[in-house]
Amino acid sequence: MASLNPLLSGAERPARSTLLQVGAFELWPAARRLRLRGKPVPLTARAFDVLAALALHHPGMASKRALLAAAWPGLVVEENNLQVQVSLLRKLLGSNAITTVPGHGYRLNLPVSGGHGVAVEELPPPAAPLLGRDRDLADLGDMLRQHRLASLLGAGGVGKSTLARHAATGAAAAAGLAVVWADLAECAGPIDVLETVARAAGADDTAAVPLARHLAQRPCVLVLDNADRVAGDVAGLVTALLAHAPPVRLLVTTQVRLHLPEEQVYRLMPLAVPPAGCTLQAALQYGALALLQARAHGHDHRFALTEATLPIAIALCRELDGLPLALELAAARIPALGVTEVLQRLCDHWLLLKTINGNGPARHRSLADTLEWSFRLLDPPAQALWCETAAMPPWFSLDDLMAHRGGSDGAATLDLLGTLVDRSMLTFEAGRTPGYTLSACHRAFALQKRSAHGAGTPVSA
Repeated sequence: MASLNPLLSGAERPARSTLLQVGAFELWPAARRLRLRGKPVPLTARAFDVLAALALHHPGMASKRALLAAAWPGLVVEENNLQVQVSLLRKLLGSNAITTVPGHGYRLNLPVSGGHGVAVEELPPPAAPLLGRDRDLADLGDMLRQHRLASLLGAGGVGKSTLARHAATGAAAAAGLAVVWADLAECAGPIDVLETVARAAGADDTAAVPLARHLAQRPCVLVLDNADRVAGDVAGLVTALLAHAPPVRLLVTTQVRLHLPEEQVYRLMPLAVPPAGCTLQAALQYGALALLQARAHGHDHRFALTEATLPIAIALCRELDGLPLALELAAARIPALGVTEVLQRLCDHWLLLKTINGNGPARHRSLADTLEWSFRLLDPPAQALWCETAAMPPWFSLDDLMAHRGGSDGAATLDLLGTLVDRSMLTFEAGRTPGYTLSACHRAFALQKRSAHGAGTPVSA
């Protein structure tokens, strides 16, 4: 078990290198052993991982996504898989040993205590390999080493949290630092932000300056994940941390930059898609196809791309814009449908890609939910302009857009365009003839919004 997992919410529990006493049972998470009065207790690997995660969260609740991440790292699985493992544990531990927290997760009711010589392990490397991000990982790592504040910007579902975990782990290991991870996705204001970071850092005081001074005594890489909705509040905390916690390096994942002078921005783009006509060996060097192959194989070990299915798989990656979340959701369908059928059914993005991703937060459970999250971060004028751009040609220039908008305020349009590009909702392509593009997934969602609310200003559902 990792001493920190970016998919866990709230305070992170350290992994134990020796014994945990769980009721009458003896649990060794690192050695993967469970005993009752000295005798081995048979338990499936998934159930063991769930039990270990519950014990390490005790007395708090373990969220569903935390448990799924512990038992099925790197895979998209249905939540009923977790329910099966919890049922097995209840049969073993007792029907009242695990409480269900409706809509959120589970809590272990048995007493948990550390045995002799319990120690905290160092943060191990992430369990799932990072595919197609070698250059991004190297560049972001360099940024973290050279600057105290780095913001990782990108569209929803592009893989910011995954890259941040790998980059923070590498940067911390190189500098001999710890990693503190605070997931801010559920925060609604400054108090929530301070309390979440304090829990993650093990601090008692939730005021910004005392919290910063606490962190100053614990040199670390502090990751503030999913700062989108509270970017202004995060900026205030980060200002205090920069002033009062010199040893701390900060990595923020967000769709909304902090706009601080010290902020260094790294924009994460979708995974590279192989060109049509290349060989299978060459195509697998591209991140999008490598991820699709790996995730589909994870769902069905018999799956393997062939030269015959390669053109279809490349077309699927291109249709999904190389977006990691979309590729993960599509890969989950491949064992039941096959690559050809998945591609053919992409005309209905929302039906096909509404696969439940139990290993992630609510906004990542379907492609539609992810785009809805990003859409709600925009104010109404930006929402309206984004939906307008979906009705434009696949590539359009600034003059094209101005002509399309007629007498609209040019200065306001420029400001809104800047917002959409900054949020990765539009892509600006500099070249001999600069212009803008909207990804296929974004276009489908924006056209759906435009249709639902008319051609005027859309309203978030």
